[in-house]
Amino acid sequence: MLLAFTACQSKTEQHEHHHGGAAKVVAEIDSVGQLEQEILAIHDSIMPQMSELMRLKKTVSAKIEATKDEAVKKGGLAVSGELEQADQAMMSWMNQYNGDTLKKLQPAQAMAYLRDQHGKVTEMRRTMHTSIDHAKAYVQP
Repeated sequence: MLLAFTACQSKTEQHEHHHGGAAKVVAEIDSVGQLEQEILAIHDSIMPQMSELMRLKKTVSAKIEATKDEAVKKGGLAVSGELEQADQAMMSWMNQYNGDTLKKLQPAQAMAYLRDQHGKVTEMRRTMHTSIDHAKAYVQP
C-alpha cells in the first residue's frame, strides 16, 4: 500500500511541475488521508469494546431470566435491544465501509464519501457508548 501511495505521490508531484494549480489537488489528497485516518481511529477505538458489549449482553440476559419483577425484565429487554443495536451498527458499518473506493474517486468525491462515513462511524461510537453505559447501570446490584 505504501508503494501505491508513493507512486501516486510521484505522479501528483510530476503533474504539479507541468500544470499550475495542482497544489490544490495535493491539499485535497492530504485531507482525504487525514479524514480516512480519523475515521479508522474512531473505529479502532471502539473495536476493543466489542468484547465488553458481548459480555454485557450475556449478563443482561442472565438478569432478565433470573428476575420475576416485570419492570426489571422490561428494562432489561430495552437494554438488551440497545446492545443488539450497537452490535449491528458496528457490523453494518464494517460491511459497508469501502476504503478501496477512495483510490477510484476524485478528491472532492472522496471527501464527500468520507464525510458521510465520519457521520456514520461517529453515530456508531455514540450508540456503542450509550448502550454499554445503560447495560452497566442495569446490571449493577
